[in-house]
Amino acid sequence: MKLPLLSTVLVILLCPFAVVAQSEFSTVDVFLKSVLSGDAHLDMKAEGDLNGDGLADWTALILREKPGESSTYQLYVLLRLAQGGYQVAEKTNAEAISGMGCCWVEDVRIDRSSIYIQSNAKTAATMEAATHQFKLYKGQWRLVGLKIYYLDHTTDVSTETDMNVLTGAVIEKRQKGDGKPTVTRRSKKFGFYLLKNFDFSNMFGTE
Repeated sequence: MKLPLLSTVLVILLCPFAVVAQSEFSTVDVFLKSVLSGDAHLDMKAEGDLNGDGLADWTALILREKPGESSTYQLYVLLRLAQGGYQVAEKTNAEAISGMGCCWVEDVRIDRSSIYIQSNAKTAATMEAATHQFKLYKGQWRLVGLKIYYLDHTTDVSTETDMNVLTGAVIEKRQKGDGKPTVTRRSKKFGFYLLKNFDFSNMFGTE
């Protein structure tokens, strides 16, 4: 007589975990219904082939805003399945958005099998735009490239630094106003950075 009751209790307890563990969705709308709530909305989205199978994959930036609390960003990567539907292939943690002008996401796009995330920051005297490039590389969603544009309004000097995280190649272009830019090349040993750990900071990948 106790077995049916025990089974019912187990089903009730396990259901929330089943919902959390769900990774496949029939449509993008079904996925969005599973992650959006009263304090969350779709901030940006992009579509394109991320794994070379010719199917249009999808990525979404979710913004969560709670009164009296820090807003957060969270990025999801959905791969299109050959049989139809989508599978959540990767996601970042929900990271608090820094205040005082740093940092906010300006753009998310998919190009050349990569996800590009542009984050901007500014002060009264400076402006910075960092574009992080993530790609499925050797079975892991890794940071493979980083480009940072920095402008100091007090000196009218701009610096554009293009970094290949995989090879270590760094190209820096420095320019004052409309003057002729100077280009320097160097090498740097980068760390190992994963998309799931991305904190939406301009400094991510440079530490």
